[in-house]
Amino acid sequence: MSLLNFGGRVAIVTGAGRGMGRSHAKMLASRGARVVVNDLPAAPGEESVAAAVVREITQSGGNAVANHSNVVESGHEIVETAVDAFGRLDIVVCNAGVMSGALFGDGDPAEWQRVFNIHFGGTVSVLRAAWPHLVRSGSGRIITIASSGMLGNAGITSYGSAKAGIFGLTRSLACEGQASGITANCIFPTARTRMADTIDDPAILNTLQKYFQPEHVSAVVVWLTHQDTRVTNQAFQVSGGRAGRLTMAAFPTVRVSESTPEVWAQNEAKLMADGPLTPYTSTAEMFGNELADADPKIRHTMGDKGGLALKTTEEFPT
Repeated sequence: MSLLNFGGRVAIVTGAGRGMGRSHAKMLASRGARVVVNDLPAAPGEESVAAAVVREITQSGGNAVANHSNVVESGHEIVETAVDAFGRLDIVVCNAGVMSGALFGDGDPAEWQRVFNIHFGGTVSVLRAAWPHLVRSGSGRIITIASSGMLGNAGITSYGSAKAGIFGLTRSLACEGQASGITANCIFPTARTRMADTIDDPAILNTLQKYFQPEHVSAVVVWLTHQDTRVTNQAFQVSGGRAGRLTMAAFPTVRVSESTPEVWAQNEAKLMADGPLTPYTSTAEMFGNELADADPKIRHTMGDKGGLALKTTEEFPT
């Protein structure tokens, strides 16, 4: 089986000095991509982790440069590094992130905001600067990193909120990027990294060490970023040589004869009952389904998937 060829393509991987980011950068480079390895600068007198990864790549015959800009404040500098060094940009893997946990009512508000900003704000900052270059590429590829943390867990409200925001951002960018050949997909990864080392159960840590190497995640990331891969607007749970699609879905709706709080109280059991799920990959699909549920005839005026185009904010009067 021949390797996927990324010759001529240019990729940015943020948070690429360690863990999954390092693995993504090295695997992309091993397939011929020219890579910007982004991570924070080292302490005085120490080699930066980004520079160390670049050294690994170049010693293996690859092509990479290091960047030490902060993803939140200086996304444009990361993109400028790619364009200055290689003349173009085709792939962005927004991997940078940190973990910090505390109960919502007990945590420091500044720390809450810091974690949120690094994950969500950093992703937005880099992608906003990268967007025109990805359009120019004609086959731009975006990978963002979400987490099961967005499903809800005590002690990680900042982290989980940011990951939920990234999931929604990626879905919208996938819709906006279609006309320009841009694909955008979201990864929910599990791998043994420094972030996982916050787990205090040795049995879990041993299992992660044995089966959940970062390279398993990188294999899916690199496949999705290849110019011949057309998959877009998807989310994938990836870990240990396995992957599965994730989606937002709705249980069957409940229709009541009279919309009052009292009637809904009487229908609580019906509303909370399980049933067949309807998946949704866009706002238009969900909104279109709601309209068609109220008036089936309207489906004839909508697109193939029952969707419809939404106006931009500039078109709405204020």
